[in-house]
Amino acid sequence: MLSGISSASIQGRIALGPHAGRRVWRVGEEPDPPWVLSSHPRHAHIAGFDLHANVVVPAADRARLEQLCRYLLRPPVAQDRLRRISDDHILLTLKTAWADGTRHLLFAPMELLEKLAALTPRPLINLILYHGVLAPHARWRARVVAYDAHPGTAPTTPHLEGDSNNDAPAPARHWAWANLMRRAFDIDVLACPRCGGRLGLLGTIEDPVAIRAILDSLAVSAALLDRPPPADVMEPARLATQA
Repeated sequence: MLSGISSASIQGRIALGPHAGRRVWRVGEEPDPPWVLSSHPRHAHIAGFDLHANVVVPAADRARLEQLCRYLLRPPVAQDRLRRISDDHILLTLKTAWADGTRHLLFAPMELLEKLAALTPRPLINLILYHGVLAPHARWRARVVAYDAHPGTAPTTPHLEGDSNNDAPAPARHWAWANLMRRAFDIDVLACPRCGGRLGLLGTIEDPVAIRAILDSLAVSAALLDRPPPADVMEPARLATQA
């Protein structure tokens, strides 16, 4: 079923329901649109694939890099462009009109779920395939993809040292969760809030009984800290006795 859904999605058709085999309903489509195969340098439309290879993002252009990352992390469908026009139809507004003039796509609820299922990555399936020297078993791949290490060296281990104010160390292939928190949210979770020293992992507790006992003791300690000191309670009584 998943293969049929993916195949129908590529062809722009419906795979399930009473309209199976029909094309997705397009609003604004022109029967004979003027099709331009190439409009820019390094741009071509061949066999249904649109390739645009004229975009370059320099490494020092942080704004363009952020825009590229946002483009890669974008959701398959923007929620603000979905509108339910009735109980049986959902209208999807395209960000830009297609070359044939299509500006909207009309789906039944099951048809929309079908298209979303086709966009969901399958477990253990690579979405990007590399060829040539970047192929997984290419003989020269180690010379091209070195991960900032010399060929033949062991993979780097997660590093936890260093200050967040200093320059970040050389990127490792596998990042520790603490470093990811510091890079993504600028939060140093290993810095002690009291002394400013570095925190270290002593061990992990997985026994539910022990975890519950520790949490209960912490709750009791917090309740004791909220009480006023005994001297403050006894001071009015002592003054009354002296009077």
